[in-house]
Amino acid sequence: MKVLITAPSLDENKNVSGISTIVRQIIDHGNCDYVHFTAGRRDGDSVGAAWLLKQAALPLRFFWRVLREKPDLVHVNTALTDLSIWRDVALTTAAKLAGRRIVLSIHGGRFLMNDFDSSRIALATEKMLRRAAAVIVYSEIEKIEVVRRWPDMDIKILPNAVPFPDELHVSRANDVPLIIFFGRLHESKGLHEIIEACRILRNDGFDFQFKCYGEGPLKEFFLAGLREALGERFFYGGVIAGKEKWRKLAEADIFLLPSRYGEGLPMAMLEAMAVGCLVVASDIASVASVICDGVNGYMVEPRNTTQIIGKLKVILNGRAEWADVQENAVATVRENFAINDYIEKLEDIYMDVTC
Repeated sequence: MKVLITAPSLDENKNVSGISTIVRQIIDHGNCDYVHFTAGRRDGDSVGAAWLLKQAALPLRFFWRVLREKPDLVHVNTALTDLSIWRDVALTTAAKLAGRRIVLSIHGGRFLMNDFDSSRIALATEKMLRRAAAVIVYSEIEKIEVVRRWPDMDIKILPNAVPFPDELHVSRANDVPLIIFFGRLHESKGLHEIIEACRILRNDGFDFQFKCYGEGPLKEFFLAGLREALGERFFYGGVIAGKEKWRKLAEADIFLLPSRYGEGLPMAMLEAMAVGCLVVASDIASVASVICDGVNGYMVEPRNTTQIIGKLKVILNGRAEWADVQENAVATVRENFAINDYIEKLEDIYMDVTC
């Protein structure tokens, strides 16, 4: 089966994107003949005139690519944000005009769990979803929210998944606990709360290291804030990928992702759990379908710096209890989020759509 699949750049050395990560795994591990079509901004791209002209031409390029490749179906990966919705409305329209059936995967976004801020964007989203023969979300939590808006829509559930790296040796020996942030340096990730939490924890006498890997529009703000709060206890390592990414996650004790909004089921969170990091993440969208607070990770309310500080104090004061939570985190991912199971379920959806 030939599948034309959309995603931002798949070069993880240049682009920090959960959509790119899962699409890369689909292509690497899947059994279909995949053709990647680049749709979405790379880190560092500005929304200027040149970018807007390129976006205006995108649907036409996509239409001709579909006609040239003649895929059995088109798999569009979207996020429910303004720019992504308008782009993917155009792409799904082009795929329909080219006579192809569509699978649409929703990967978080501001409007996944929050109400639309305009009737125009709500109507555009509905049109996009209805053009798809199958709509995929991460969890029952997300399905309930989508069906609440459009009760007659058939929604498939397929959580993200991760490949377990070969020959990765996890051996943590940090005298000073190591907290890590890995991901896009964007306001939605709770960067303001991270800076404030680290500042207060250090002022209260807690000793820890903080390492950050990623790229994004708030990079300079985030790095400056953490350098001021933590001094030499802070390290920024840029964008990392492949085995290096897994090694850095395996070295860390705590993975911090207190997102404000926009998450679906974060790939970085699953990867951190897979190597036994103690995850502290916001209770947003499908995160609660994975983490049981205090059992295999920890959850906090979005924008709640006080809760973040409280959870981190519990963790930092309770090192003797880390092992159980770490083991439960690894078991959760191995039993429920393995890439081979994901591929099998995704390809079953493809077969249902094309039969």
